[in-house]
Amino acid sequence: MGVSLVIVKTDVKVLNGKKVCPLQLQYKYKGTYKRFPTKEYIEPKYWKSGVVSNRSPNYTQIIKRITSVRTKLEGIITELIENGDIPTPILVKINYEKNVETQTKKQPKSKSFWSSYDLFLKDKERYHRGYTKTLISLQNTLLKFEIDTKHKLSYDYILYGRFETEFKNHCLDIELPTKEGSKEKKVGLSNNYVNKLFSNLKIFLSWSKEQRFITETKRFKPLKMVRNDVLVYLNTEEVKKMYDYKEYDYPKTYTNCEVVKDIDKDGKTIYWNNLELIKDIFTFQCSVGCRWGDIHKMNVGMFKIEKGFFVWTMEKTKDNVIVPENPVSLGIFRKYSKNKSLSQKLFPKYSQPNFNLHLKDIGKELGFKRLVKREIMVGGELRKGTEKDVFTYELLSSHSGRRSFIKNLIDMGTMDNWSIMKLSGHKTLSSFQKYVSVNKEDIKKGKDLYSKEFDENEDREIKEFIRKYPMEKVLGYYLKNR
Repeated sequence: MGVSLVIVKTDVKVLNGKKVCPLQLQYKYKGTYKRFPTKEYIEPKYWKSGVVSNRSPNYTQIIKRITSVRTKLEGIITELIENGDIPTPILVKINYEKNVETQTKKQPKSKSFWSSYDLFLKDKERYHRGYTKTLISLQNTLLKFEIDTKHKLSYDYILYGRFETEFKNHCLDIELPTKEGSKEKKVGLSNNYVNKLFSNLKIFLSWSKEQRFITETKRFKPLKMVRNDVLVYLNTEEVKKMYDYKEYDYPKTYTNCEVVKDIDKDGKTIYWNNLELIKDIFTFQCSVGCRWGDIHKMNVGMFKIEKGFFVWTMEKTKDNVIVPENPVSLGIFRKYSKNKSLSQKLFPKYSQPNFNLHLKDIGKELGFKRLVKREIMVGGELRKGTEKDVFTYELLSSHSGRRSFIKNLIDMGTMDNWSIMKLSGHKTLSSFQKYVSVNKEDIKKGKDLYSKEFDENEDREIKEFIRKYPMEKVLGYYLKNR
């Protein structure tokens, strides 16, 4: 994937009595490409090794124009990636032409911040639900900021005023809702969450600039975050233990048991207990690495596309993923696909909040009590209580399944990171590394450094000793002292 400058030597024009060729920017992605005109021309003799020679007439003007077009292209590509779209040359071309068309129109009338944000949300409706929820969360937080501080939001206030400082202070002073019956008061959004709010605000400002509501955007300074090396995941023994646990299976009952209804291909009702469904979905995530957003999009036919593999389209990136079967994924697939048609959904619907709530209960029941740390920064301090180690089950969530999949593949020691990224659907090493957990057992492996060399040296010393003395004496000494 990349943007490069090319000259089209087959398209010769005569300008000012000289034969010139057009310069175009070429965007290439996975073997396909599209070209974008710069409206600049040069004589072929001024094209040297892929760049324009500084001896070319109007060199400065040409470079400025090329830089302007390249900046627009790279901005469109970046926004597509941030929005979860695949930046194919066709999609980039469509968005580029839309951008050019907008700029050639008459400058629109000035719009208020909130009327612009409503248009922005409407424009983003077509994207996946997880992304649009974060934009609505930003809207709600900004509305609360307006009410609490009496500051009316405007583009000028955000771009040129003290908005960044005042909004950060507001976020770090918000009183968070606590669990029912809890006496402990929590204050302040986490630095990680505040940074996400600013990231989405930056996307909105970039969109506003494209719509020509504003002429520039703003770069916000991120708050400091804590990187936890030990992430929340289940190891292979824990995944197997959850997979094998049958005490929740229908028609067994337990405290607060709820029955979830599903249907087969003939319209007959299938019953599952809620904790049975939760543990099965979670262990399936641990075995194929899918996100929660993929679970209710998966059809029974995904296993029939290529025998021995599960194939589906990721909801977030729209990329196809292919993951080989294993005993856990195959066992759960057979259980939930039984008597269903290929077009039916593999799992019945279940809410994510209830899933995360009861998943912790299951982890506690199964005794997942490895200690992990989840430090949360609020401003310049750690949130009270997060500096202490907690049990694994207390932090389990739907996303822990994807982390478990990646961590357990790494621990196998038979696959390189690039191959694992192919299975998990990660495009960049930086995003993949956010899922890599490093615990004490991983660190202890470092003690084997140079041990091979010392073992080999010890073997040489033993062989040397044996060569010095007759074998019968060595054997006699061994038999006498054993």
